[in-house]
Amino acid sequence: MALLLTAVSGTGPVTNEDCVLYLVGRSTSHPDVVHVTEGGATKEAHAANFASPRVQALLAGLAPLVIGEARYQDEVPAGGKLTAGRLS
Repeated sequence: MALLLTAVSGTGPVTNEDCVLYLVGRSTSHPDVVHVTEGGATKEAHAANFASPRVQALLAGLAPLVIGEARYQDEVPAGGKLTAGRLS
């Protein structure tokens, strides 16, 4: 989980203005399962960021840990709330 969270700090790959959503969460029933939800301002901006060397380096580090396929969902955040760290 720590590697995924490096993406949001400093010059991490999701610190650009086109990244509108990046959430990292842990399953409460399966503590070894981590979920990542992310999205870009547009599908094209998301694809461009994903193709960047910074994201490719992050993905290379994560590759040994990933099980399953990424799922694209056509979703645009409309609002909500996140209080990170409140659940354990």
